[in-house]
Amino acid sequence: MKKIWLDTDPGFDDWLAMLMLSANLDVNWLGVSVVAGNAPLVTTYDNALRIKQHYRLEVPVYAGCDAPLAGAIETAQSILGESGMATTGEALPQVDIAALEAQQSARLQRSPLPHAVDALIEAIRLHAGDITLMCIAPLTNIAVALQRAPEIASMVSEIILMGGSADQGNHTAAAEFNIFADPEAADVVFRSGIPLRMFGLNLCRQLLVTSTEVQQVRELGTPRAKWLAGYFDAYLRIRSPDASVPMPMYDPAVAIWLKRPELFSFQPARVEIELQGRLTRGMTVCEFRVPRRASPNAQVAMTVDGPRAMQCMMQELLGGLS
Repeated sequence: MKKIWLDTDPGFDDWLAMLMLSANLDVNWLGVSVVAGNAPLVTTYDNALRIKQHYRLEVPVYAGCDAPLAGAIETAQSILGESGMATTGEALPQVDIAALEAQQSARLQRSPLPHAVDALIEAIRLHAGDITLMCIAPLTNIAVALQRAPEIASMVSEIILMGGSADQGNHTAAAEFNIFADPEAADVVFRSGIPLRMFGLNLCRQLLVTSTEVQQVRELGTPRAKWLAGYFDAYLRIRSPDASVPMPMYDPAVAIWLKRPELFSFQPARVEIELQGRLTRGMTVCEFRVPRRASPNAQVAMTVDGPRAMQCMMQELLGGLS
């Protein structure tokens, strides 16, 4: 059973990945560190706690870094809305953050709750050699943990991350959002020596959802399904106002791989993070000519059986919403 620590910045597709993790009986989900990304930390942390509360996720959630290692914070709110996840239906109800934190402190016998980076370092040390970091957000929390406690790099089994691209970007022409939001952090992680699996845009664009999947969720009719369907519908409408154009799935790609790894193929590469380019900052430069030109530092996801992967995702989601 894989021991998983999730680093996230909810975000609707983060939400789907969280639900898939909770449904996967083959993983031991240890904790969640939240970071600024799709929206500022105060918003992503609030989103994470609302998802935890209303979808009955029995996993500790910790607030992490609120700014990148260098430069100004970059969010995706211009695309995803002020909350980082828009809806065409009823909003996910608010929660009492102070009360939830008090409950978590009591369960963990920790008061106050530690910063997410400290909780992450503690978990890595406790599960040394047997913990996988699932990263679906800017890599600030992970980089700060590695800078604060460099010895933990040898204790992490693997990092599986949604980020980067082996071809074009999305936030800019060259860069994917999670890497662009903190390229210095990504550089620290990709140079850490920890085994990496990169699920980039080139892979995620093979995972397409349509209004059919939204309707499948809506037809369940439960309160949790109705909430999710409204956000799912708004997500689909990012690409086309009438929801007629299929939309790629990003963060759930990693959760699908955990459940159905045989659906994916990978290619070893040396992945370097561009930090200086005027037009290419945040680009993941993939050198596939290994080991002739460079030593590989990542397994880059290249192909996926999209229809079967989407079927897997929907089975996991629908089973947990009834």
